[in-house]
Amino acid sequence: MDKRCLALALVLAACSSPVPPPPSEEDAGIIIGGCKLAYLGDPSAEPIMEVIALDPEREIQPISDGSSVSLIFPPQGGRVVFAGVRATNVDPCAVRIAGALRDPVTKQVRLDNRTVNLAPTDDGYGRSAPTDISSFSNIAACPNQWAEDDLFDKPYELTVSLTDRDGKKVTKIMTVTPRCDEPGREAECLCMCAGDYILGMQCDPDAGPSDPDLDAGADGAADASGGSP
Repeated sequence: MDKRCLALALVLAACSSPVPPPPSEEDAGIIIGGCKLAYLGDPSAEPIMEVIALDPEREIQPISDGSSVSLIFPPQGGRVVFAGVRATNVDPCAVRIAGALRDPVTKQVRLDNRTVNLAPTDDGYGRSAPTDISSFSNIAACPNQWAEDDLFDKPYELTVSLTDRDGKKVTKIMTVTPRCDEPGREAECLCMCAGDYILGMQCDPDAGPSDPDLDAGADGAADASGGSP
């Protein structure tokens, strides 16, 4: 077989290869983050949402009007309110959560928006996962450069909204009281969340276990300067 015949045979073989079938309806579209979770609840019903937050033990607590919310130390520093949702009758994939804390005096707002996949629970709901802080709105409250008063033990307005991929939306607005109640971090929280906090002010971290070597060094320095042992 000469080269021309060989080339023609290869072309015909390529043309006769089976055409891949079109994607099935189940596979259609690109799902954000590979999320293929089942729909939560009834697609034809109005969305139902409850606001939740993380407490100092990183446990979920339900939040309603008049509740306290914890000001928690996050990886990025400062203090945040971890505000999340528990919802049904929504698509759990690529849900947009928006959380905002408003000063009732200055009307200034601190907010955080993020897109998350809700973790399904056995009761037909999905929620922000307590083991994943990125599934909560991380509302940066402190250092306090925006509120007129202390950011703790005072009432503030909390707004949390949920929007799913189909455009279903639900919003809850309530009055909450932030608290500096994280064990071992209260003093620093009370400092940086105070109404009179000034940017750059040093807030000493809460006292922890003492280091014997450092203590000995401090005693030695005191002795050298004539202080009592």
